[in-house]
Amino acid sequence: MIPDYTLRRSSRRRTIEIQVRPDSVRVLAPIRVAQSRINQLVAEKSDWIATRQQELRLRLPISPQPVVLEQGSELRWLGEPVMLKLATEKPETAVNLSAGIIELSLSRRIRKPQAEVVPEQLERWYREQAQHYFQQRVAEWSELMKLSPTAIVVRSYKRKWGCCNSRGVVSFNWLLMMAPVRIIDYVIVHELSHLKQMNHSPRFWQEVNRFYPDYAEAKAWLNSHGAGLCWPPVGARPDRL
Repeated sequence: MIPDYTLRRSSRRRTIEIQVRPDSVRVLAPIRVAQSRINQLVAEKSDWIATRQQELRLRLPISPQPVVLEQGSELRWLGEPVMLKLATEKPETAVNLSAGIIELSLSRRIRKPQAEVVPEQLERWYREQAQHYFQQRVAEWSELMKLSPTAIVVRSYKRKWGCCNSRGVVSFNWLLMMAPVRIIDYVIVHELSHLKQMNHSPRFWQEVNRFYPDYAEAKAWLNSHGAGLCWPPVGARPDRL
């Protein structure tokens, strides 16, 4: 049985490409390729298409319950629950973490509504901590894997947990600071492995498996729980590496 698909032809294409989305399939093909050949290829790939669509559906973010950042709100720090404590009318704005409590002191000079200031200041603090954390942790994994990224960057991504580019720069989403350490380590190993294999081929996953044999469990955890590693109004819902 041939899966339903939409077809787009181009005079510039030399090969047939099948693009799979959670609820649709698109085929890109050269103008001169016969329709029968396209149908044959899609039919041959039907099992792969169905499997891939199921994987993508599982990756769709689960909408978490809305989080209101206020006195006593529960956040996450390296996978552990921490309580938010707000202190207003302070001389300076500062954030401190101690004994399971994140204390955010708000300067009396701030004129923005508290609903805006709290997430802004917390994100700034999380990002600063993430920069220090990833510098150290990536250095440790790099030494173990005998790899040398050219730079380590922390960013705010809407759709990714991390990435590695052709220049050897590895980047990580600051929201990972809410994830358990084992999940962060998986993302680090994943991105460092791209320094050897800039793809997701079997060779790439063999490289990941060498240093992180439980990668399948970590991937499943991110798919199931990743959408909860955020809060409004950040609005990020990463779903891929």
